[in-house]
Amino acid sequence: MYVEIDLPEVPVPTAIANYWLNYLFRGSPSGNYQINALASTYMRLVEAAIVEYRMGSAALREVWNNHSSLGLGAIHRSIAHFESCLSDMHRATNAYRRLRQHKGMDPLSLFLASEKPSFATDSIAQQLRRVRDGIHHLEEMVVKGHIAEGQPIALKPDGPEAPHPTEPGQMVKTFDRLVIGDRQVTFQSVATWLGEMSAIAAKLSQFEPGPLGGAAP
Repeated sequence: MYVEIDLPEVPVPTAIANYWLNYLFRGSPSGNYQINALASTYMRLVEAAIVEYRMGSAALREVWNNHSSLGLGAIHRSIAHFESCLSDMHRATNAYRRLRQHKGMDPLSLFLASEKPSFATDSIAQQLRRVRDGIHHLEEMVVKGHIAEGQPIALKPDGPEAPHPTEPGQMVKTFDRLVIGDRQVTFQSVATWLGEMSAIAAKLSQFEPGPLGGAAP
């Protein structure tokens, strides 16, 4: 069997460092403590999610590129990183949606009002929540001894198999998604949403706090 990995790269969000520098030297972006807390929560979770995605990607590729071992350690590391990535994405989405829709008409919320990233739509937010819930609820079932025979116990990389185009009898397995039970999300979707989250983070880093900007929460 041949193995292919359809795993888009996600660049390091360098703009996030600018946000924290502005926070330290210019002050917090808002005079509203809740707004500052939401913005800071979003920024740190986006950075964490991207770091986890990149580490999960590296570990998954290591499984198939290292021919000196079975790669079991690498696959388990990869799963742990992707589980953390999806959980951080879910939490970042909640923080962003609350920040953008804050009822206080804060300048920072208004600054983001025109942004319509797909990750913040109800359908995508729900998809992330379902996968995240699957990860957490399955862990609870394992700990409480409620797991059934043959039931999956963790998130796993997966994808379709197809006959090799030139070698009869050979199959090609393409890892292009993460699956947990009946819930799944493609690497392409995750990378797209992380790219959108990074773009919002860059926009936040460009926001100029007004004279009422308060202290960092």
